Amino acid sequence: MAGGYKDYYAVLGVKKESSLEELKQAYRRLAKQHHPDLQPEKDKAAASERFKELNEAYEVLSNPEKRAKYDRLGADWDREPPPERETPRPNRGRSAGAEQAGGFEGFSDFFENLYGGAGGAGRGARSERGGRGQDVEAEMPLSLEEAVRGGEKKISLDVPTLCPACGGTGRKGRGFCPECGGVGELSRPKSITARLPQAAHDGMRLRLRGQGSPAPNGGEPGDLYLRIRLLPHPRFKIVGSDLETSVTVMPWVAALGGEASVATLEGPLRVKIAAGTHAGRILRVAGKGLGREGGGRGDLRAAVSIDIPERVDARLEKLYREMKEAAS
Repeated sequence: MAGGYKDYYAVLGVKKESSLEELKQAYRRLAKQHHPDLQPEKDKAAASERFKELNEAYEVLSNPEKRAKYDRLGADWDREPPPERETPRPNRGRSAGAEQAGGFEGFSDFFENLYGGAGGAGRGARSERGGRGQDVEAEMPLSLEEAVRGGEKKISLDVPTLCPACGGTGRKGRGFCPECGGVGELSRPKSITARLPQAAHDGMRLRLRGQGSPAPNGGEPGDLYLRIRLLPHPRFKIVGSDLETSVTVMPWVAALGGEASVATLEGPLRVKIAAGTHAGRILRVAGKGLGREGGGRGDLRAAVSIDIPERVDARLEKLYREMKEAAS
């Protein structure tokens, strides 16, 4: 390998333990971004070098045998003699420049390899029905009530779809498709109904099969992954899987004990107030918080605040004075 050791995982921006599908997604995204045919004239040379580097990295890491050698031997991975000699393949009339660029003769070849679903970059043959569509990930904001309740929720998202003008090839005649600019995809709004589990937690990923990006040539569409983001609430503070709020009690209830109404995500709940409860005491209501990652729900913690009536008549004033004298 000319030019010394290269960190192919860093080139593709992935972790060493990444799956083949994760490698493929990273390569597709970067290859589209850096393809020389999509760059201004002044940037084509730099994009070509970056594009060749991406092809080189993906060709090695997408091949299980080459990847194993690369992980095991590092800089010397390609100096080990191959177990058997490969039969040379005909050039099929490609120019030397195209071979050096990783086997892409033009943008149509780029899409053929990108969506064909076979083997390495620049050498994969198109399958009969095309490759699998790309997975799509999006954020789904939820109120705390929706997260706890679960059920169906309709959302509208902008998702990539195959360009209808070129069928995802990026080409129209001998040039780029004017509709999609040669990318092969367009972003279009899509209405989706997602089924939420009860007690969904922040950061949870929901998988909707077949709702991702479609594939060219009738291939299997990708999946849509929805990542849940919980919205702030005017009454509750989120602390991990627990919720914090306040509960107001009257002075005589705090002194003598009784009950008070505390707000929960499912509606008000009566809780017991022990005699001698002071302001700031925390009442814990088990299982009335948010969903936990491992299952179940957190708790609701309500801080006691003592309310003083605005209007105090002579009788209440006398009772307050008696309480003051008794406490002194």
